[in-house]
Amino acid sequence: QQSQASSPASQSSALSNFFSSILTPLGFGAYHTSIDCRGFRYQFGANMGIARTSSPGGGGETADSLRFLPPNGAYRESIVLGQTWCEQGEINAIIQRMRDGKFKGEDYHLANRNCNHFCETFATALIFGNDLLDSNKSIKLEKFPAWINRLARTGTSMGLDDGKACDVLEEAKLAAGLKGKVGWGLTTSAENKSGTSNAANRSQKKQLTEKQKAALAKLKKGSK
Repeated sequence: QQSQASSPASQSSALSNFFSSILTPLGFGAYHTSIDCRGFRYQFGANMGIARTSSPGGGGETADSLRFLPPNGAYRESIVLGQTWCEQGEINAIIQRMRDGKFKGEDYHLANRNCNHFCETFATALIFGNDLLDSNKSIKLEKFPAWINRLARTGTSMGLDDGKACDVLEEAKLAAGLKGKVGWGLTTSAENKSGTSNAANRSQKKQLTEKQKAALAKLKKGSK
């Protein structure tokens, strides 16, 4: 695909390289990212969508790693974003939900849905999992550099938003299979609490009724 100059992937790459050569010195470079997890590398691109390959041996600037670079790309760095407890089956399920959702090949957009959006969304689902349902927690990949997708965010803010801009947090919830869930045990606990409270009220009412009956019985005895 990379050798086909007319393909959407190549056009996006050429455009990225053009902007990167001009804007990188200003802090607005164009970057390609991927995620390595449990021996596999995951990345997202135009036309191909989400792709999974074996993680390159050695990583970094080894020959096996460099073959994954986009045309005219140069390796910069590898960053450990965090730890996941997901088994491979769970990871596969996350990827499938993303493929079924908004990360198909035709959904790729240089500003609104690119490889960096994918990586941040995927990593957020992997690392935070069920914690995504806790509204009291600050959900943010602290080690995901803001400068990686600065160019895309700037483009979106300048009017390139076609209504399909990636919402990382919400789409991470969908990827993690948390759609429609309020919180783990939250609804059940609330129902149990409510049920316990209602039972206590009923019991209290019953006790009051019995006391009233006893008091009425004494009044009746006294009146005889």
